[in-house]
Amino acid sequence: MNPLKKIFFLIAFLPAYLFAGAQNDLNIETIFQNHGKQKGAILIELAKDVLGGHTQISRYKSLILPSDTGVIKATTNAIRQDLKNGKVLMENKKDGKIETGYYCLEKQDSPDYEYILFTDKSRKITLIYLRGKFPPDQLESELNKLKDLFIKVNNKHIKL
Repeated sequence: MNPLKKIFFLIAFLPAYLFAGAQNDLNIETIFQNHGKQKGAILIELAKDVLGGHTQISRYKSLILPSDTGVIKATTNAIRQDLKNGKVLMENKKDGKIETGYYCLEKQDSPDYEYILFTDKSRKITLIYLRGKFPPDQLESELNKLKDLFIKVNNKHIKL
């Protein structure tokens, strides 16, 4: 490929890389990548165009997996590493293990907030990554707005 074409492709794909890159430097991204396609996993990713005017959430990514000790340990370690200077918004523990946790990550020169939500209940792990222009005190409100969101899949409306 000649150098001019390489430069063109770099310029063309730079905006997409920058948009998606906000989560790529997080340790939880490895959990999504490593387990999103495993048997029994459900991976959902929604961008701003799908979320539309319904919510201030600009990015939503969730992963539901069968509970596994190795995955739980890897996930909680990744959350702890990503949290560094962030805030624990809510955390419930049972027998010393995190059952439910809501975390707000440190803002990195961006007007957007980033959140990680985690649950380990009923033999299922749920990991959610959210990004949007809303502070932590509005997180519950924004999550409630998702309950009323419908998406169209195969010409059928599915309620999230």
